[in-house]
Amino acid sequence: MIQDPISLAFSAPFCLDLSRIRFDDMVSFIVGVLMAVTVHAEAQAFAATFLGDAQTDNPRRFHFNPLLHLDILGVICFLAAGFGWPRSIPMRTERFSRPRLYTLLAYLAGPLGNFFLASIAGSVIWLFKHYGVEDRVFGMVMAVNLTMAVYHLLPIPPLAGSAILPALFPALLKTWPSRIGSQVGSVVLILYFGFERVSGRHFIGDILSHLASSLHRIFIS
Repeated sequence: MIQDPISLAFSAPFCLDLSRIRFDDMVSFIVGVLMAVTVHAEAQAFAATFLGDAQTDNPRRFHFNPLLHLDILGVICFLAAGFGWPRSIPMRTERFSRPRLYTLLAYLAGPLGNFFLASIAGSVIWLFKHYGVEDRVFGMVMAVNLTMAVYHLLPIPPLAGSAILPALFPALLKTWPSRIGSQVGSVVLILYFGFERVSGRHFIGDILSHLASSLHRIFIS
C-alpha cells in the first residue's frame, strides 16, 4: 500500500511574504535561516580542515555561533529571494595538496550540509506525522535548507558554486575569494532575484525552483 505524501505548511523554494507576515512563520523562518547558515559555514570549515587546511589557532574557523556567521547582504537576500549566504570561511588554499579540486570540494560542502540538514528535518517531520503531531518549524528548516542548497549551485560569488571558477582558472586561486568580487556578486544576486520577485518574470529562478520543488516532493513522498 502506497502512503499519501506528507502535506507541509511550507514549500521549497520558500520565500517569506513580507506583505503578510505571520509571527509564527517569521520565527520559524529565522530559526531556519540561522540553522542553514551555521551548517553551511561549519560544513565548509570542516571540509577545509579535513582536506589539509587546519587552522586550529583561528577563532573564525569553528565557533557554531549562528550570529557570527550572518552576512548583512546574505540576510537581505534571504528576505528578498528566500536564500542567502554566511560570512566567508577563511581558507588557505595553498595548504591543499590539490588546491583546485580541494577548494571546490570545500566550498560545495556547504550546500551538501544544507541538503543533509533538510533530510534530517524531513525525517523528523515524518516521525511527528506518524504520531499525529503537526509541525511548522522543521517544515521551515527543510524548505529553507533545500532552497539554500539548490541556489548555491549558481557559479556566482559569494555562492558555493562559484568555486568552480578557480577550479577552471587556476590563476584565481591566489585571490580567491575576492572581497570585491563577492560584494559585487552579492548585489547582483539581490537585484536580480528581487527583480524576478517584483516583476513576476522568472528565468533562472524557474530552473532552480523546479529543482528545489522536485527534491521537496522526494523528501515528503
